[in-house]
Amino acid sequence: MRFTSTVLASAAILSTANAAHKGFNYGAFFLDQSPKHRVDFEYEFNAAKQLAGTNGQWTSARLYTMVQWQTTNTVIEAIQAAINTKTTLLLGLWASSGTATFNNEITALKAAISKYGTAFTDLVVGISVGSEDLYRITPTGIANKAGPGANPNELLNYIAQTRAAIKGTGLAGKPVGHVDTWTAYVNASNNAVIAALDFVGVDAYPYWETTTANSIGNANASFYDAYKKTVAAAKGKPVWVTETGWPVSGPKQNQAVASAANARIFWEDVSCSLIKNNVNLFYYTLQDAQFGTPSPSFGIKPAGDLMQVKPLFDLSCPASSKPPCCPCNCITSKGQSVHPPVWAERPSDWHARANGYAKNTSASLSSSTESRTSTQTSTLSISHMPTISLPTTTAVITTPPNPTPTDISPPNVPIDLSGTFQAPNLMVPIDRSNPNTVVGNPYLVQLSSTLSTLFNFDIPLEYQGKTCNLVFHVPPESQEWWQPWHTTTPGGIFVSQLDIPATKLTTASSVGGSKPVGAVNLLAPGEGHLISSAPCTAGTTVGYRADALGPLDLQYFQMTTPASGLFMTVSD
Repeated sequence: MRFTSTVLASAAILSTANAAHKGFNYGAFFLDQSPKHRVDFEYEFNAAKQLAGTNGQWTSARLYTMVQWQTTNTVIEAIQAAINTKTTLLLGLWASSGTATFNNEITALKAAISKYGTAFTDLVVGISVGSEDLYRITPTGIANKAGPGANPNELLNYIAQTRAAIKGTGLAGKPVGHVDTWTAYVNASNNAVIAALDFVGVDAYPYWETTTANSIGNANASFYDAYKKTVAAAKGKPVWVTETGWPVSGPKQNQAVASAANARIFWEDVSCSLIKNNVNLFYYTLQDAQFGTPSPSFGIKPAGDLMQVKPLFDLSCPASSKPPCCPCNCITSKGQSVHPPVWAERPSDWHARANGYAKNTSASLSSSTESRTSTQTSTLSISHMPTISLPTTTAVITTPPNPTPTDISPPNVPIDLSGTFQAPNLMVPIDRSNPNTVVGNPYLVQLSSTLSTLFNFDIPLEYQGKTCNLVFHVPPESQEWWQPWHTTTPGGIFVSQLDIPATKLTTASSVGGSKPVGAVNLLAPGEGHLISSAPCTAGTTVGYRADALGPLDLQYFQMTTPASGLFMTVSD
């Protein structure tokens, strides 16, 4: 054995369901784009149940779509196959191709309920609205050409549409969730999506972590770090592992070697520990070398007759599987994971093999290198603060006031978000070089010589009589590209309170007046700053504006773990 038995201190974060679902991810088509039919799905479902060393436990299937491939809204033939083979189902509704496509998903879902009745609905263990849609709209997803995604408001509409469709049917009461990367869930901009879910599905692949020590020996630590962060962001919602695996063949990714031997190690160290701890698990994948061989290939079975070819590695689990690493022995004194998981570049067609919507069949890998300008040696002179040029057509601040040293060097606050806090419910970039233009990306904070960002906070009634503290957090410096904090040029920020809160359509010419509340001369990694403190105006919405000081050029996604951006904390 490669590990010693340790106490399962972190097992408490895992699902404790008595009978966790174990299954595979099943795409809607083969590698040559030809659709799978009922007999194909039946063959796959039956083969999964007969895997040697698994005691017939793999009896569930995760689907990415309700629509039969190459049709508009015909029910996918996997439904009839599941009924025939008594395979339980995690349904998927594809959400990254716009409203019309999602309406077709709902049409197919309703048709399946009507056509098959309880023979179908009794097999459903959950419904996933979308798959990695939030990841795809991040700068990383866009750079990796991951395809179109969906923003939080779109997903909220789709979730509500799904709940309305199943109301009063045999699917009423079935858990409705969403599948995405952990980086999407820790992004505070997506909190409303989490709140609307019954379960959170996470996809985690240590193999793709090209910027860390990502050998198979670190896979357990990396996987459970991602899982733990997802659990922390899930606000008590159950977390299902909806995709994970290790490739049996393909290119080397940094230290990660694709091989059947390493896939066996991953199975033992990660899959078996999830099984032991009753976590709902959908492995990627049973067989993907069908009518071609993808690169990398994650299939447990090689090309050939699925019932005849043998698994490429042993699927049995040892009597004592490797426990989850975190927080056992992979956390440093500063709370940062030694092996934080990242979502490195994937082949542009990788999801096409699973979900049946992307049509690019290229298997080439893209690579990108983030360049980060260090702020450690940069300083700004307090006596030479620049003028912030704003349009003269509005009653806004045109020049930051001469700040006192307290304004420029506000007291540091803990870098984590402890206790009660509020994340902004709306963030609106405005462009002073195009004052009448709606920038249109309410999820990316942008601060530069021409760009400012507006923030709205809803102050709950229960904050009456308390003190509201406006704080700004800069995450610890990291070279991992997954950290969505990108400083092109270091500098500071100047914050003012808006006379009227922003709307999604607010522009630089319509923002209105504001009054200064505080500033930070230099944003440095790993620091938190108290911008201002004042009695809470309970039951109201308060708006703030952040402008760049000096040469600051910064883009980031608001996140709670690690704390990144503008937050409001509460004290008595």
